[in-house]
Amino acid sequence: MSYEPHPQHVAVEAVRKGAADVLRHFITTGVISVNEEITTPEGKKTTLTAEALTNGQYAAVKTLIKNSADVNASQEPAISAGIQGGCFQGGKAIKHLKRVVEAGAHINTPPGSMSPLAAAVQAANEASNLKAANRIVNFLLQRGADLSSTDHKGTPALHLATAAGNHKTAKLLLDKGAPATQRDVGGRTALHIAAANGDGKLYKLIAKKCPDSCQPLSSHMGDTALHEALYSDKVTE
Repeated sequence: MSYEPHPQHVAVEAVRKGAADVLRHFITTGVISVNEEITTPEGKKTTLTAEALTNGQYAAVKTLIKNSADVNASQEPAISAGIQGGCFQGGKAIKHLKRVVEAGAHINTPPGSMSPLAAAVQAANEASNLKAANRIVNFLLQRGADLSSTDHKGTPALHLATAAGNHKTAKLLLDKGAPATQRDVGGRTALHIAAANGDGKLYKLIAKKCPDSCQPLSSHMGDTALHEALYSDKVTE
């Protein structure tokens, strides 16, 4: 008895391999609808566009957008998925990101989701080419990204850069107006994070933005940034 693979699974494989021509054929012949909810071979419910973004397959993303894909049909924020999936890399990174934005992808997303800005900062923290990664951060800010937006755990973008010791991205965020007094879910400011990490350079950079208001702020545990520095084994002076 021969086994006929499910059309959705075949389409998912085409997306994952970046087989844009195969994908286009499936859509134009009606084998699969561009915006239908699909179930992957692993049992995950998603969309073809979200799958393409997550797997860093820009050629597939482009094909889907040309065929009127709704980039916001999945619960996962499109830009965040693309950034985390490696869809916006290399010399055409901004061009590719711009196409997704112009297709209607949300620059700002609801609390509890991974915001595009937080995803971009996280990517910058791990990037081998920080200059290129910060171009993505800057592009999102120019398009109106909320500087106080967070990752899915409620950690603000500035906190993410500070925790990673990513001075250049943290400075970019601060220079664009990131709120230095913003707290994470534990009530800690970025100043708390810098103090706990013994990062004197970032500590001074953040403190300059809130000379009177940051230092007295306590976390939910009642600790100020000074307390964090005193407790930390990373602080040597």
